[in-house]
Amino acid sequence: MQTLPLITKRTLIDVKGINGQPIFSYYQQLVSLLQRDVSDRNLAAFFAEPVVNAMRGEVAWVTKLEGPIRSFHELAPDEKLQVSSQINKKCLQVRALAEKTGVNASTSSAYGAQALLAMLSTPDVLASIFMVGEQLVIAQWGCMPYGEKTGAFDLDKQFSKAFAPGAKVIAAENKALAAAVGATGANNWWRWLVLGLLTLLLVVGLFHKQWLAVITPGPTLEVENGLRARIAQLWDKIGDKAAACFPPVARVTPAPAPAPAPAPEPPATVNPAEINRRLESNAVMQGKFVNVSLAWTDRADLDLIVVEPSGFVIEPASKNSPSGGNLDIDANYCLTGERCVTEAPIENISWNQKPPGGRYEVRVKLFNAHQVVQNRHPIPFTVVVSLDGKQSSYEGVFKPSDMVCDPTCNAPKDTNVTSFTIQ
Repeated sequence: MQTLPLITKRTLIDVKGINGQPIFSYYQQLVSLLQRDVSDRNLAAFFAEPVVNAMRGEVAWVTKLEGPIRSFHELAPDEKLQVSSQINKKCLQVRALAEKTGVNASTSSAYGAQALLAMLSTPDVLASIFMVGEQLVIAQWGCMPYGEKTGAFDLDKQFSKAFAPGAKVIAAENKALAAAVGATGANNWWRWLVLGLLTLLLVVGLFHKQWLAVITPGPTLEVENGLRARIAQLWDKIGDKAAACFPPVARVTPAPAPAPAPAPEPPATVNPAEINRRLESNAVMQGKFVNVSLAWTDRADLDLIVVEPSGFVIEPASKNSPSGGNLDIDANYCLTGERCVTEAPIENISWNQKPPGGRYEVRVKLFNAHQVVQNRHPIPFTVVVSLDGKQSSYEGVFKPSDMVCDPTCNAPKDTNVTSFTIQ
């Protein structure tokens, strides 16, 4: 196992999520999917394995391939053009595999296809490309620049923008592929001819049947009137039989339909006393110097985030700070099913030693609403900051307009709640 000469700072990237989980947590399942491509047994080795260091807020990248490691910038010009061709082919293979996987109607297959496509994203494509021996390896896959969740960061498209000679190689290969597909379709002209003849026979058959119906003589007017009289007699007999079997029933005017129930009010924010009760019930001790709590009344997964003056971010991916700050509890974070959610969630970040001086920012993230788009609703929340024995309360809400859903909902941008300064 070799380590690539690249360390990704977690504060500089956003990691794509699949079914509410970071894509890195599905690495082994994605390797299994990539190994299904019988045309390229080394497709899985194209993606370096991420090694997340939550304490340091960093991601290292390793590979099982052997041989000297060279970055893209160290390659000769002809090697860079070969890399252009390989990147184009790898991206086409992954997209074809995702399409094949997504044909299955199961939910797991849909997530698998979505995850494969999410792998073809990188925040800095040229810095992420390495040659290990004679094989191409990509790092920082499944990532985007921090705060740029709505942008397009497809691997091959970004590479074409960053390396102009490679764009020409990729465009030429795709043009040749499109021409080959068109030629294949042209060679099947006889199938279209047979389909056209069958359609023509069907139309002629229907037309002939219509004219047969026109020239076939119908019943005379005398016969038709006799049939109508006979039908009327039969209906009279049916009415007499029904009256003999069932007594007349008084007509009852139906009661008016009840008015629709009013829409339920959105859940309210949580008061500080309830926050203290939830901390006690979860055996969470408040920090002696600084304490920040987040509470809401919903099954959604919100995340409490504190950005330190040094830039270190305390969040579920990096729970413990070198300054002594700790994320004590992460509520409604689900890996399997919904048994993990609670209707009274609480999250807490605390310092039992005096943190370094400077400005601290408090944010809240909607990681997963655990709802599909048609069921999304406002999610209010409350944040309480305790500093030097003084307690301050702040309220906020994630509105449906803040959310994106694919298929479950989250909010692309964190909400800035407040900040405080340590002297």
